Amino acid sequence: MIEEDYEAWDAYPQHRWLFNKLDLSSRLGYDCGPACVPIKKTGYYIVRPIYNLYGMGIGAHKKFFNVNLHGEAMIHHKYIPPGHFWCEWLDGTHYSIDFIKNGGKWEPFCCMKGTHFSTDNLTKFKEWEVIDPTFCFNWSFNILPEWIHDIETEKYLNIETKGDKIIEIHLRSGNDVAWSYNVGTKIIPVWRGEDYKEYEHLPFLPNFHPESFKYEADGNLSDVRVGYYVNENI
Repeated sequence: MIEEDYEAWDAYPQHRWLFNKLDLSSRLGYDCGPACVPIKKTGYYIVRPIYNLYGMGIGAHKKFFNVNLHGEAMIHHKYIPPGHFWCEWLDGTHYSIDFIKNGGKWEPFCCMKGTHFSTDNLTKFKEWEVIDPTFCFNWSFNILPEWIHDIETEKYLNIETKGDKIIEIHLRSGNDVAWSYNVGTKIIPVWRGEDYKEYEHLPFLPNFHPESFKYEADGNLSDVRVGYYVNENI
């Protein structure tokens, strides 16, 4: 079973373009561009690596750019590091949806709604709530581009969205931690160094991989997840 993006890279060479977040954003019709290409209008943007197979939002951050103050400087690599790109900031609820193929179409079977502590930190989620896959089915039926159904994997597909806008496509599942829980269950990430006394009465799930370095990304992550508390008091 494919569990990590690096495994999916080797397993599905025909779909490697999906790992290119700039290419995906462009195909989805978002206002975006690589380092050296200046923005065209003033507003909020997300700046992130074009490739990040590790995940966890490494290198992604929200920025406000003024086309008159910042645009021309971007041509000289200012504000956007090499290997990164900018994309219009998308507002809306963060969803993570696991799909399985049925009759040649990807259908959702596990959906979670995520809440960040702050939009200033795109790695650190406060909680995930399991939501009704029927909602995701009706909603995804209308927003999924037809080409998504041409994607073939071993079994699963995970799509992350902001509102009804796709932001990530993974050639694997993403919500495994929630599969066995009912709608309404809240899954609370536990971050190293934070105080979780109010949740200590709840069941604790450790990370799937016991090695902590996998969640530190060799020092590239300052916020390290050590597991989850699960609140089934619906």
